Amino acid sequence: MLKVAIGHSEDVIIDEAVKEILCQIHATLGDIIPQAGILFCTLDCDHAHILSLIRTAYPSIQLIGCTTDGEMSSVHGFTEDSIVFMVFASDTIEICAGLGEGSSLRGKEVGNDAALKALSGLKRCKNQERFAIMLTDPLNAGVSDIDKGIEEVLGQNFPLIGAASAAHSKKRTTFQFYNDKVATDSVVLLLFAGPVTFSCGINGGHTPMGAKELVTSSNKNVLYSIGDKPALEYFQRYIGSSHILFMNYCLAVYEKDRDSFYVRSAPFCDPDTGSVTLNGVVPEGSYVQLITADKNSCIDTCTRSIKTALNNYKGIKPAAALNFSCAGRKIMMGTQVIKEAQTVQEHLNYIPFCGFYSFGEIGPLAQGSQSLFHGTTFITLLIGSED
Repeated sequence: MLKVAIGHSEDVIIDEAVKEILCQIHATLGDIIPQAGILFCTLDCDHAHILSLIRTAYPSIQLIGCTTDGEMSSVHGFTEDSIVFMVFASDTIEICAGLGEGSSLRGKEVGNDAALKALSGLKRCKNQERFAIMLTDPLNAGVSDIDKGIEEVLGQNFPLIGAASAAHSKKRTTFQFYNDKVATDSVVLLLFAGPVTFSCGINGGHTPMGAKELVTSSNKNVLYSIGDKPALEYFQRYIGSSHILFMNYCLAVYEKDRDSFYVRSAPFCDPDTGSVTLNGVVPEGSYVQLITADKNSCIDTCTRSIKTALNNYKGIKPAAALNFSCAGRKIMMGTQVIKEAQTVQEHLNYIPFCGFYSFGEIGPLAQGSQSLFHGTTFITLLIGSED
């Protein structure tokens, strides 16, 4: 059995907002005490006070969360500057939270810390770990090897689905939440174990603009040359000589022996060296292709992501859905961004869902494959009970 409830409030007074959220959850669960929860909220509020109020109501709840660049839920659709709280209650499934701090310096060790902390909380369902929701600081998120640290503890290609925390401006510090702690430069996990089933759908909805070419020189997330030219020249060949690389121009990355591609956005470039800095690692020897997206393709992406998750779901009926969409997509869509939540509602109208706009998304392209860091992508995660 898995029961899920969502509270979502746009009240600007924190005490009233949390009160409204807790009332919504109680209306769904009654006297059932939730075991775990995930919190998404705007940057501009007192996060410690929110966590304190929630933990007062549910002292033993295993909680993770982060700040956002916008929220969505089955309660209010798309919102900004709001608070969304999804909770999970089960008498068979175990759900435990973990935290790792100092991700910009410690990388793999932080992944170890978060996974070990979550794993240590399991009592009934040890050795039955199925997947984890992962939320991370966006700084160096695509190059920090946190995922490798988690896999050292939970196993190679262990399913990690989630996103990087966000804010309304990339120049502002973002925060991650763990139980009653507000952290930054950190990663938090919600580990699911026992008779739980899940599925994932990932889609970027991009259209090719340029030819596939070989990455001949790179260092982690910095591209120096593509083919026999500086990396910046590859972009300028298709989008002009501007030194600003907009979020709607990205790279599809095709690694050796991998049919599908993942997406990297290109927020920075260096005209003096001709290098381009991406939001994640691009290995030498891989092929890249310039791609773009628009409002219509973003909506199509939602549909494909949801349908993929539904087609891959092995249970009878999902109990909940989580959606992670890139802040770059939000910029591209403008006022039409509300259609993403409306599309989710249309296809999952019987499932409670929530999500947020992030600075990068995390998930495997195929079941059993490595979880990757993505850009300008929409992810659907479905969760349910096996019994």
